[in-house]
Amino acid sequence: MTQTIQPRTTPYGDFADGPGPFRSPNWPTLRRLTAGALMAGGTACIIGGTLHPIVDGKAHSVAALQGAGAPWAQVLLALGTTLLLLGLPGMYAWLAPRIGMGGFVGVVAYFVGNLVTATGHLVVELFVAYPFAHNPETADLIAGDDSMVGTTSVQLLNTVGGVVMLVGMGLLGASLIRNHAVPTWIGVLAVVGMVGFMLPIPAVAGISGFVYEAPRGIAIIAIGVLMLQSKRSPRSPLA
Repeated sequence: MTQTIQPRTTPYGDFADGPGPFRSPNWPTLRRLTAGALMAGGTACIIGGTLHPIVDGKAHSVAALQGAGAPWAQVLLALGTTLLLLGLPGMYAWLAPRIGMGGFVGVVAYFVGNLVTATGHLVVELFVAYPFAHNPETADLIAGDDSMVGTTSVQLLNTVGGVVMLVGMGLLGASLIRNHAVPTWIGVLAVVGMVGFMLPIPAVAGISGFVYEAPRGIAIIAIGVLMLQSKRSPRSPLA
């Protein structure tokens, strides 16, 4: 039985709980914009992660920051992360009727984790570490422990934010699987993406970044494709 959402009267007019009615942009336009952001963001992150230079097992040393692929790999990762953050709210609006509270918590945690860790990390890498590494007078300021800055606060921020991001990705993937919100393999890829970050994989150029970025990137791209093909209203629980 389908529940009908009744409009509520407020001093600002009548409206129904939930997304919409969309006026500018309307829902089909917003859905397509979201799908495009997810597909482009996932693709950029996969390519950027794969191209990210790694030298002698380190991805953020002076040698790595001077390596082939920099700074374009970091630019792609930053662009992909930005597009992902722009697409996640619309993605949640599309998935919301089918992923429950666990999915909601997962999307929020994934958003916050990306905002705090990935965005902050890439800002430091692109606008601080990269120019420092290319200046002989400042190159020795790059930390030798692969953290770029080497301060406890930055390391703590990366660790806590990274854990929040991974937990969010895992919760979202599990919710997608449990609620059959999308084809099962998409949820499995999201969970695999979380597990992949926890594996003690040796840092190898062209491999490590792909292993880290590809599972979640492909999952995000696939959701974008489904959204692009969908004719479902964000209020409907059915695909």
